[in-house]
Amino acid sequence: MVFSNEEKENLIYDVRLSSVGPGRATESDVFHNPGGLDLAMKLHYLKVVYLFDSEATQDFTITEIKDSFFTIFDYYFITCGRFRRSESGRPFIKCNDCGARTIETKCTKTLDEWLAMNDWSSYKLLVSQQVIGPELFFSPPILLQVI
Repeated sequence: MVFSNEEKENLIYDVRLSSVGPGRATESDVFHNPGGLDLAMKLHYLKVVYLFDSEATQDFTITEIKDSFFTIFDYYFITCGRFRRSESGRPFIKCNDCGARTIETKCTKTLDEWLAMNDWSSYKLLVSQQVIGPELFFSPPILLQVI
């Protein structure tokens, strides 16, 4: 089944943006300098879609998912920073606890209905299409979309 662009836009609705950061704040002068591989991978995105049926996730709420990230980000606080550029132009991450971006959405289809559509181009709606930039200091390194 192939959908028109208008029909695809209606598959995902009620989009809500928020941020989740560490449970405890880092100090104001904490920075992370990306290594050579990090810099080589600039603007390469890893997009992953995990599909769970309602039985596997029936006890989860978005609040519980966000609460778990508070603890995880206590240990991985670098992922909650924002990119900056030094005077020499080299990018670094200011670990300022701005948080990872969470995107909550609703969907008109069940998991079985999504899989039955066989319209691979519509699957891109399941992951965020936001890219880093145009201004680095507003761009979170992590985007998590929950449908």
